[in-house]
Amino acid sequence: MKKMLILTALFIGLGFSNVYCQMLKDPIGPVFYAYASKNIDYPIGAIRGSVYGRIYAAFEINPNGEIKNVNVVYPLVGKKISQKLGFEAEIVSGLSKIPNLTHVNAGKYILPIAFVYKNIYYGEENYPTNNVSEGFFSKDYQLLEEIKVTARSDQYRSLRPFSGIPPMSRQIVEY
Repeated sequence: MKKMLILTALFIGLGFSNVYCQMLKDPIGPVFYAYASKNIDYPIGAIRGSVYGRIYAAFEINPNGEIKNVNVVYPLVGKKISQKLGFEAEIVSGLSKIPNLTHVNAGKYILPIAFVYKNIYYGEENYPTNNVSEGFFSKDYQLLEEIKVTARSDQYRSLRPFSGIPPMSRQIVEY
């Protein structure tokens, strides 16, 4: 009887640990994150304006492994501001450079990207505080782990008008 209880407990324990481990597996894999971190650059317009923030990008991976339909879902900003800052263009460009993934990765995803800005002149590192809950997005999309893209205020200093001193840092929010 003891052997039966021990075997049953062991079997149940292994079953739960297997389910738990499957939940912890990343659905898209480390290769995607490596390419995304490498290919998404901090936009020059945002560096010049000392703008930082967390951007949520939605995209789909088709059965052939191609990344399609990339767009920013939060924060939503006006077209003119979006073009001036360049976050959306950099994200679309960076994700489109990722080579085809496997058919196993097919699905719809949300990628949070933290654009972190270090303002050397004012001695501050600005990490984005804007967040949205998982319920904000459609149930069809799976929320991925955040990637971090950093920039410093001394980058592109020659492009700043007049003194070369960067403006105070500010976080991007919905416009």
